[in-house]
Amino acid sequence: MIDAAPYFGHPEADLALAGYFQPVPDDVLGAYREILPVDPGFAGRRELWRLPAYLAVVAAAGTGPFGRRYLDRLAAAVRLYR
Repeated sequence: MIDAAPYFGHPEADLALAGYFQPVPDDVLGAYREILPVDPGFAGRRELWRLPAYLAVVAAAGTGPFGRRYLDRLAAAVRLYR
């Protein structure tokens, strides 16, 4: 597999996007943990890391069905961190 958009920043940012469009099996995160530990607080920050991606989808897809779905996700994520 070749990652067309490699990221060289905080690993949680990359992990947060795993399962962004479709859920991934739990063993994907388990396999990641075998290589690098995941901070126990990651689950509480996952939506925070996804905010820029939600904004990008909403900006690109607008008010169509796909964009509205991600606008709802964006609004829910913002509510988590108020």
